[in-house]
Amino acid sequence: MMYKFWILLRDRRNRIWVSSAVSMLLAVALALLAKVATHFINEAHVPSIEAEMIDDLLSVVASSMLAVTIFSLGILVSAYASVAGGATPRATELVMGDDGTRRAIGAFIAAFIYAVVAKIALGLGYYGAQGRFVLLLATLAMLTYLVVRLVLWVRTLSTLGRLPDTLARLEAAAGRALELQALQPFMGAVEGPPTPPFGTPVLAHKIGYLTHIDLGSLETTAAELGHRVHVRVRPGHYVDPETCLAVMEGEGACDDGQAARILNAFVIGPERTFDQDSRFGLLVLSEVAQRALSPAVNDPGTAIQVMAVLTRLLVQTQRLRAQKGLLAPKHTHLSVVPIDEAKWITDAFAPIGRDGAGSIEIGLRLQYFLAVVARHGDAATRREAERISAAQVQRGRESLTLEQERKALLARHRDLFATRASWHAADRYPS
Repeated sequence: MMYKFWILLRDRRNRIWVSSAVSMLLAVALALLAKVATHFINEAHVPSIEAEMIDDLLSVVASSMLAVTIFSLGILVSAYASVAGGATPRATELVMGDDGTRRAIGAFIAAFIYAVVAKIALGLGYYGAQGRFVLLLATLAMLTYLVVRLVLWVRTLSTLGRLPDTLARLEAAAGRALELQALQPFMGAVEGPPTPPFGTPVLAHKIGYLTHIDLGSLETTAAELGHRVHVRVRPGHYVDPETCLAVMEGEGACDDGQAARILNAFVIGPERTFDQDSRFGLLVLSEVAQRALSPAVNDPGTAIQVMAVLTRLLVQTQRLRAQKGLLAPKHTHLSVVPIDEAKWITDAFAPIGRDGAGSIEIGLRLQYFLAVVARHGDAATRREAERISAAQVQRGRESLTLEQERKALLARHRDLFATRASWHAADRYPS
């Protein structure tokens, strides 16, 4: 249960209110703890601070921070709508989890709460001379922090919700998941068998997307029971109540209570997430390109930019694995079913090729990007890239209106993919 609670707190969609709630508690504590100074500071050693001066200062903070908070929340709503309409709704959660936004909103709300609580305490005579002095110092420190946070918030607003910023966030989120997959293709466990072994199955008992797996908890349970646990699904899989999530190897290997412990290690939700799902980031990036190629938008430049990002992610993943190698399994009592990494190519490029079949610019660039991915990939990746490339040529024959364009697309395909002996032919097309 603690793992699921931690996942809930770390959810990008929850970070802004969690941060704001923590900041509010700290602000209340800061306002009230100023009275403690009475026990540590001699009254003769502090200057006389009039309560009216502090009250006026707190009034300015309270009124201004309330306005700034409301204004900032309005900007956030507009940014979320911009991302959903200009890129894809699946990218909204990345904007919601922005650290700069989270800290700015938390600081503004905390400053407002601090000022209100301090004003009330000041009016009730809660502070002595020492407390008013400490309260003044705390207020000045908070004002300094607010000035810094406002400047950083202005910098954040200059890019928040813009398409380049959204693409950068998507690339970072997808890159983290792909890096984990590159170094730990079985999530820190060992490779699972292609068919389910004999044993006790653990069913999902609910419907939704598998978002996270607590491998540490599963390893502990398997070690205590002395049996191997075989995980049969990966994050991103859509499960139903009859889906087998895992198998405890051996007849009668676990009872209902132990099966419940295994089941609690699987987090199922209504939507896919980026954290452990290596395919989701590629799919969302592809969605951005598909939207750009729709008749209502007609922006092939954005689609080409997305293909460049996808190519960079896939090539960097392959190079990272080649440079660092695979990490040793740390969950030796677990096995995880492998995934077909060649399907990353399909997830990334096939939808773009389908929607951009009538554009010669998309067709030529797609051939080049697929050749780059193929040149840096393994045999399965090269076969998948060549298959998608050939399919794009076929679509181009049916969708392109000019014979000259159809011939140019076919020539590019033959130049890049006809000879497997040298994939460096793609270097002749750097753009």
